Amino acid sequence: MAQVNSPKLVFFAQSTLLEGPTFSKDLNTVLCVSIEQERIFLINPSEQTVKTFKTRGQVGFAVFEDDRHIIYAAYEGVFRLDILTGEETFLYHLINDPQIRYNDGKWDPKGRLLLGTTGYKCFKENQCALYSHDGKSAKVLVSGTSISNGIGFYKNYLFFIDTPTRKVGRYLYNENGDVTFDKYIVTIEGSGVPDGMDIDDQGNLYIAIWGGSRIEKYNQNGQKIGTLAIPALNVTSVCIAGNKLYITTAMHDDGTSSEPMAGGLFVADKF
Repeated sequence: MAQVNSPKLVFFAQSTLLEGPTFSKDLNTVLCVSIEQERIFLINPSEQTVKTFKTRGQVGFAVFEDDRHIIYAAYEGVFRLDILTGEETFLYHLINDPQIRYNDGKWDPKGRLLLGTTGYKCFKENQCALYSHDGKSAKVLVSGTSISNGIGFYKNYLFFIDTPTRKVGRYLYNENGDVTFDKYIVTIEGSGVPDGMDIDDQGNLYIAIWGGSRIEKYNQNGQKIGTLAIPALNVTSVCIAGNKLYITTAMHDDGTSSEPMAGGLFVADKF
């Protein structure tokens, strides 16, 4: 398996649940969210600057819409945020149950926004979903989920993680954004469960292992071909930025300080 360099801390967010890194090459900026602190961070690693925005309740994810705007999904709904002025615009809200919130999200190759859900301060077993919104209307892609997490695309497939299953599902994904379940391509063994995920141009899956202190890499045959140790038990997500990986982590559930960098954003060489 691949051997890699040790990850380095980029930004210590002191977050109980730092999540959802995504990278803008144009801005040279990493976007991520602190779910429970209701914060969005824009981090420029080369300039060592951080810009922070408060969200409308717990925030599941944020994504770049263009160089000036981001879309974020929080407890009160989905909003567009102007990162220059701080002005917000409410877009829509897909959730009717006050015990459910948005979790992971990502653009598809056609510009539709996929939004996963999970329980809000409780576990909602098989009561959540993965949605798709095309800017006008929404539809359910995968129903009966519990903790909707990692989302990725490769060729004509959608890859999706419902964390308690410990599996990565592969779905046929057509031009209209409709899905048909194909198979489970990966099952996580050992400590921890799968959380966030990204996929590179060769179809390799990089999966964050919550409770496992690592990133695992799999090929399209479902074979594990690399592991990266992270100095935090709860590894929440990962994104690819050229030849780098940006990795988010969360503090210990018990609030201990045995991992002084947990709750921070890390960078490592892509492996």
